[in-house]
Amino acid sequence: MKLVLHIGTEKTGTTAIQSALSSQREYLLRNGVCYAKSAGDLNCQGLAAAFTSLGVRDDYVVKSQLTDPERYRDWRQNLLQMMRREISAAKDRCHTFVLSSEHFSSRLIKNADVTDLAKYLGTEFDDVAVVCYLRRQDLMATSRINEGLRAGFPQRWFPSVTEGNALPHLYDYRALLERWSAAFGESAVKPRIFERSKLVAESIVADFSETHLGLPVSPTAAENLNVSLSLTAQIALMMFNEAMGVESRMHVSKHRRELGKYLEQVAPGSDGKPSRSQALSFYENFREGNNYLAQLYFNRDYLFDENFDQYPEIELTQDVELAATLLRDFYASRFTQ
Repeated sequence: MKLVLHIGTEKTGTTAIQSALSSQREYLLRNGVCYAKSAGDLNCQGLAAAFTSLGVRDDYVVKSQLTDPERYRDWRQNLLQMMRREISAAKDRCHTFVLSSEHFSSRLIKNADVTDLAKYLGTEFDDVAVVCYLRRQDLMATSRINEGLRAGFPQRWFPSVTEGNALPHLYDYRALLERWSAAFGESAVKPRIFERSKLVAESIVADFSETHLGLPVSPTAAENLNVSLSLTAQIALMMFNEAMGVESRMHVSKHRRELGKYLEQVAPGSDGKPSRSQALSFYENFREGNNYLAQLYFNRDYLFDENFDQYPEIELTQDVELAATLLRDFYASRFTQ
């Protein structure tokens, strides 16, 4: 039985893939494909957490109250046993087993963690394909602005890159693929470019299913779940997060989700982007590594389309007063009617 191990990366349609696979498990099984569920019904974030070093902050571990080392160890042992039983049962009727979580790429940032995962899976599978979608770093970062604000963090800028220091691990694709190649073998790693024109039928679900599973899978509504927020809406959400504080962000997640849904309705938009010069400056940090991967995996000079026209020449001015008005209207709609 072959293993298709989908590791992300973040902001490359992972939720769309996972929603489509999880909603069509019976169809997949009839066609010899098992989409794992013992580590999570939608995706196997639990398995990623089981191989993430405890020193790496992981919301899954915190939410599941697994920060105590002994409790984490017991949970991990039980989970890995459940996973082995699921794999064993699938071998009787399936030719392909699928694991998917963007946390594999974003949380397993130490070579030893990826190596441990490879050893665990190597006892069950002889044939492994590590599937990884790559999105141009500046586009991934701007997309994560909304995500970070929705998760409770009060920032809306590119990650800082200090000369002489390591590149931010989420965006250093060369280091990412080298880490997974070292553990699983270079031939096992199958990178794909997350650009609409390069996807099968211009769809991430079609690209993943037809390229790696060999059968069509229908997309669900999740393929278009994320709604961009305007700059003013972003500032409003940032103000909420600053007021609540990062440490309490999980305790107010319900209210923050409600605020996010409200802002989607009253202030959607795509004007909350940094300037073109800021985007280019951030991207330049990764150009050399990208070009290396382009030659290694795709036999071409450039990894991505390098058109930056989607960014404004000058970033819009933040209107804090208007953002505060959005917050006032939100609370008025909830508590003064």
